[in-house]
Amino acid sequence: MNRIAQATTGFLAMVAIVPAVAAHAAPAAPDFSSYPKASESDYTVRPGLAYSVRGFRTPSGLYCTSSNHRAMYAMNCTGPFAGAPGGANTASLFESGTVVSPVKFTGVENPSPGSNPEFEGHPINLLPKNTAYAFDGAICVWTDTIALACRVGSGQTYTGFIATSDTTTTIGNG
Repeated sequence: MNRIAQATTGFLAMVAIVPAVAAHAAPAAPDFSSYPKASESDYTVRPGLAYSVRGFRTPSGLYCTSSNHRAMYAMNCTGPFAGAPGGANTASLFESGTVVSPVKFTGVENPSPGSNPEFEGHPINLLPKNTAYAFDGAICVWTDTIALACRVGSGQTYTGFIATSDTTTTIGNG
């Protein structure tokens, strides 16, 4: 019985010494279609038929702009992406016709415009929580647990990302 107690004590001591590894499961992609859609006029920062631009910001400091022209859709989001590859602070999504490009993470200098980002002098409005920004082939939402989730792509092929306060992961099959 003494040997069992010693073995158990030794095992428990060994387990106590091993550092705990935090398990961060990748967040599930939200059901984007279940959220009410924001009004386009509230997020248009450059009107026009060609090269119009829309954008929004979140309370977590992320902000995005999107545009479309001749079946090409682009979205760029900038801000604090926790755990993004290479410390990136910008995520770019792009679709041209039926071709959806993988998410591109990059780093830019001085990405934060403060709490009120602008595009060409036009303020970028705050997107309300649990509201879908669904323009220019992209759809985004932020919730209590997701700092920002965005995807681009039509049909079955899409790509995107989910950013939380802990991590940034990619989603999709494009």
